[in-house]
Amino acid sequence: MVLNLEIMNPAFPPSKKRRVLVVENHRFFRENLVTWIGRQEELECCGEAETAQDAQSAVDTQQPDILLLDLSLRGSTGFDLLQWLTARQSKLPVIVLSQYEEAQYATPVLEAGARGYVSKGVATEELLPAINAVLDGHCYVSGRGAFPPGA
Repeated sequence: MVLNLEIMNPAFPPSKKRRVLVVENHRFFRENLVTWIGRQEELECCGEAETAQDAQSAVDTQQPDILLLDLSLRGSTGFDLLQWLTARQSKLPVIVLSQYEEAQYATPVLEAGARGYVSKGVATEELLPAINAVLDGHCYVSGRGAFPPGA
């Protein structure tokens, strides 16, 4: 199921907002993330998905500026989706949101094509700076901050 969540705010023109696609299999976390995005002046949630198949469809139909991706998805893994996205949408930046420690997964997801890795334990503190850094062309890892690609 893919939901289109165009959020209109007359005080901030939609053309100025960056479109975020949320791919997360846990409904509670996904809904709270979508709510958080809706509160950010410079962002709008263009859709959400809980499976890799739904995410693939949403990437094609919603044209997001950035994708927030959980590593655990129904019927597939975030790594599988990341590889698909990298192969087909090389310009679409991806930030992985995960419950796993950075030391264990940050390097593999960056090598697989993600531009950022944010721990769910600190997501509310670091997510907006991570999104902004990645949209500005940098990489971002929780606890490390922003850095140039390849560094």
